[in-house]
Amino acid sequence: MEREEQIWIKLAKMPNSLSMRITPQRDETRLTRAPELGAWSAREIIQHLRDTEGRVYPQLHAIAVEEYPDLGRIPAASRLGYRSDDSTLTVMSQFRRIRMSTFNLLRELPRDAWRRLGHAHGDNVSIEDLALYLITHDAEHLAQLDATLIARNALPYNVTPLVAG
Repeated sequence: MEREEQIWIKLAKMPNSLSMRITPQRDETRLTRAPELGAWSAREIIQHLRDTEGRVYPQLHAIAVEEYPDLGRIPAASRLGYRSDDSTLTVMSQFRRIRMSTFNLLRELPRDAWRRLGHAHGDNVSIEDLALYLITHDAEHLAQLDATLIARNALPYNVTPLVAG
């Protein structure tokens, strides 16, 4: 399997991994309350994933359509329509929409486009670099989500956690 295909698969799996953990929840307070002072709630973790995706997708798009763009000038995807009282399921669907845009963009790129570059803060960044960043970021926060759900006694029984319970 080609490296790009492996990346697509990992990116495509994340919304389903979130859904397995969040959709069975019937008590929103288990998702909106942090397990301890200073920690993030499950909802805040998913908001962070959504917001990160909203910053990275426009950068990927810029690299795909422009010659060596300055990624520091690329605004994040619009947050119009995001409300602070959106349910966790709504935030998760917002993440899913942006992630599908990312996935579709990458899926349509020719193989050599993965090496196209943009620059930010004096560093060169490729499309592949950004895609790999998203995968690493997903794994880190999925493990954090599992720990949070375990602490709130809310991890669904059919989900194998990525952290020790």
